[in-house]
Parts: sequence; structure tokens; C-alpha cells
Amino acid sequence: METSPLTDADRELVDHAIACNERAFDPEFEDGAHVVAAAVRTTDGAMYDGVSLPTTIGRASVHGEPVAVGAAVADGHTHDEIDACVAVSYPLPEHEKHPTRVIPPCGSCRELLADYNEEMRVITPVDGEKRVVRAIDLLPGRPW
Repeated sequence: METSPLTDADRELVDHAIACNERAFDPEFEDGAHVVAAAVRTTDGAMYDGVSLPTTIGRASVHGEPVAVGAAVADGHTHDEIDACVAVSYPLPEHEKHPTRVIPPCGSCRELLADYNEEMRVITPVDGEKRVVRAIDLLPGRPW
């Protein structure tokens, strides 16, 4: 998988997602305050956030990436204008003691990101550092 270093715009997107996560985290929400925030950037530089929405019925839960993509689409952006995405986790007490961290998209979110723009820049950890990969490269061997 080919990766590239983060640009200044990518670092700004990470900071945007972290700020969203800190702002939206609700420790009072019983059995599962959101723990993931995501942000997408469009080709015109606009940024949109989304947070995971856990529910007691797992299949009704929603991850942060689709919420962020949906916010951009709802604001009038087309799928090929969604240029970059990142997800970050909230540092819960039972997690390792370190700041909010960039996390890779799950399998379903990888499919969604590749469906909306195969060339989308996805910021994800690779060998312990933040790197950028194309959305389609997160799905090796995808036959469709």
C-alpha cells in the first residue's frame, strides 16, 4: 500500500476532528457516549464533522465517517468533491493514557469512503505514524 506524509491541510483536518470530538463528547450519555469523531474536507477546503452514534441496538449505530460524509453531501457537495477524511477516538479511562488518536476506518466505512471517492485521501495510522492512503487502497482485492 502506497502512503504519503500529511500536508498542512491534513494536519488541520486532524485538529478539526479532535476539536469536534472534545466538543461533542458526552460522558453522561448512558452506555455509550460517542467515542469517535470524523471530519472530511472537500476540494474547496470546507470541513464537515460527524460523530459516532452508538445505540443499544448495534445495527442502528452509526460511525463518524458516514455522518461527516452525509454532512458534506447535505450541504451540496458531490461525491467526487469529498477529498479527505480522518477519524479520531476519544481517550476513555480504560484506553491507553495518551491524547486523542487517529484511528483507521472500519471495514464498512472503508467501503463507504471508496464508494464516494476512490481517490479520497484517508488519514490513518501506518507503522505508528499518521500517513495518507487512497480510500481504494484500504480495500485490496475489491472486485467491484
